[in-house]
Amino acid sequence: MTKRSAFVLALLFLAVQSLFAAPGAPRAQAQTAGTDPVLRVRVESMSPRLAGPDDTELTVDAVVTNVGDRPVSDIVARAQVGQPQSTPAQLAQTLAEPPPSESGASPWVGVPERLGQGESARLTITAPLAQLGLTEPGVYPLLINVNGTPASGSAARLGAVNLLLPVLGDAQGQSNGGPAGVSVLWPIAPREPKVVGTPHGGRTVLSDDALATSLAPGGRLHALVAAAESRRGDTELFGSLCFAVDPDLLDTVDAMSRGYAVRTDSGTVTGRGTESARRWLDDLRALVANHCVVALPYADADLGALAEVDSDIDLVREAVASSATILNVLNLEPRRGTLWARGELSDAALEAAAGAGATTVITSPDNAGTGDQSDTPAQDQRLVPYDPLVADGFALASARYPGGGSAQPAVGAQNAVGAVALRGGLGAGAAAEPGQSVLLAPPHDWTLTQDELSAMLDSLGRLHGAGLTRPVTLEDALNTGAGAQGGAEAPAPGGNRATSALPDDVIDTLSEVESTAADLRNAMSVDPTRQVEPVSLIQPLHNAVIRATSTAWRGAGDYRDAAAAAAGQVRQLSGKVSVSTPSQPVSLASESSPLPVTLSNDLPVSVTVRITLDNSPGLRPAQIDDTPLAAHSRVSRLLPAETLRSGRFMVNVSLATPGGTTLGHTSRMELTSSEFGEVMVVLTATAGVALVLLAGRRIYRRVRTRGEERG
Repeated sequence: MTKRSAFVLALLFLAVQSLFAAPGAPRAQAQTAGTDPVLRVRVESMSPRLAGPDDTELTVDAVVTNVGDRPVSDIVARAQVGQPQSTPAQLAQTLAEPPPSESGASPWVGVPERLGQGESARLTITAPLAQLGLTEPGVYPLLINVNGTPASGSAARLGAVNLLLPVLGDAQGQSNGGPAGVSVLWPIAPREPKVVGTPHGGRTVLSDDALATSLAPGGRLHALVAAAESRRGDTELFGSLCFAVDPDLLDTVDAMSRGYAVRTDSGTVTGRGTESARRWLDDLRALVANHCVVALPYADADLGALAEVDSDIDLVREAVASSATILNVLNLEPRRGTLWARGELSDAALEAAAGAGATTVITSPDNAGTGDQSDTPAQDQRLVPYDPLVADGFALASARYPGGGSAQPAVGAQNAVGAVALRGGLGAGAAAEPGQSVLLAPPHDWTLTQDELSAMLDSLGRLHGAGLTRPVTLEDALNTGAGAQGGAEAPAPGGNRATSALPDDVIDTLSEVESTAADLRNAMSVDPTRQVEPVSLIQPLHNAVIRATSTAWRGAGDYRDAAAAAAGQVRQLSGKVSVSTPSQPVSLASESSPLPVTLSNDLPVSVTVRITLDNSPGLRPAQIDDTPLAAHSRVSRLLPAETLRSGRFMVNVSLATPGGTTLGHTSRMELTSSEFGEVMVVLTATAGVALVLLAGRRIYRRVRTRGEERG
């Protein structure tokens, strides 16, 4: 092809592009699928959240941030709307891969600033609903499309956010058995466990002080309590909430309320959230009083992973049987037999949970199958799946958003409300089956602000008021077949469920921690003067193992760090029993002089120890019996030994349990001996005999020689 022909073809291509471009729209190329966005778009607010007959205009406020490696100019944005969704499968596909948004669009809005790396700018998009094509009832996909021109590049779509917008009609309601019942699980859990040390009688040690911020006004955990409390006046809506609490969070905040420490690079410092912890616990007790509460596994543990850890105790049972913690801290008992578990559930985990009394396990549809009650290895135990479509909508509300991008809490809540609206029959025939309820299950670590949480509850209230849904209690939802209702494929129930995805080395480390904990427990006994049960010292080690399997961790690195923290707590506990030796060299007066050592036990229980002497070629240790050490004691002990040579040499002295677990650190003792040992005596005697024989031989030869000379 000649250069002239190529030039003509290029002009023809550009002409065709111009003919088919949207009028008034900047010409921009879509980003290649799978590439990272250059501009991050974060929706700050949207009004209305549900468009009703009285709403005429849509307003979206967003923040655009340059997350690329080049400055971006000519930034423009607009809202685009797609076709209304009619089936759960269609909506599930839309949440995974948004469809073209060509039914309506707002005018382009420009950002005047040129954004350098890391810089942000705000933008507001406003458009009449009619211009966007939002005139008929339905659940519509809404795209916030942001274009720009990177330095040394051409105009392209550099960022986007997809969300759902329900549009209500003049008269709503279902024709297929009445409005869908809606019950809401309200998780109150930390983003990840924080405890890294629990010394007996001392202050709990946290990995950082992020909980102090979360518990204070404006923080995440404070918002979860305050937003729910603000809706107490709406008795039906408030009655549809059931609070799901993490017992480990309650233990941690309770410990914080009594004073705690925070680990830093330079040591531990006093935590700053004591007062916030006290106030938050008081607010939480008032919120849940005489209300529905269900338990999460301790530290939101992965029960399948716990079932793989070798232990003398049932760790799954330990993680599940936490009603006492909730009762002690919140002054009420959670719903008996009900557990909300995250992560994959193996048959072994389900059996152990059933043994701990978990007769109803709320879980992912991937674990529970498609029915409202799935077969399990344990008799009289059922798995109840929460609604998969609503869970897909909530995905962006989690800090652990699996899509590879950043979390968008406001968008996640909005999409979940859109899924509920579809379940309620908004649009075509996509409603829940007659008599079924929709169980909303947000991510355990959802990160909505108080305003966003309130907006979500207001939207649910509007759906109830429109006759699409009705609030029901968790009890009613479980009794009327809450669960998966289509829109996501799930495996058949029963069979050999998958085990955890924890790395093998993490499981091995945790199994070793459990083995050591069991050996330490066997070496301990109750001291009559202290009356402290050894289990009170060992239980924190089990809790550390449980925390290390938390589903809140985000990868192999986090799991390994948590397992290392558990192993560190074991070392900290075993280090409370130690042996020390004199700082000056010890002079041995005789070959049988004993060796002085000092044994210390800083634990509130008695511990039986075994003393070992190593690296002692010049010493022959005698048999040393196992020694019981009283609680909080410091005793001197003389170790019998026999010196084998004179001179100066070193001896290592160490402690262990009778089962072999090392206690404390090895101490070195310097010995000085001027005495002959048995070997030296034998050598001296041998040398003496040899000397006598040699002398005798010489005398004999001399006498014989003289005799011969005389003869």
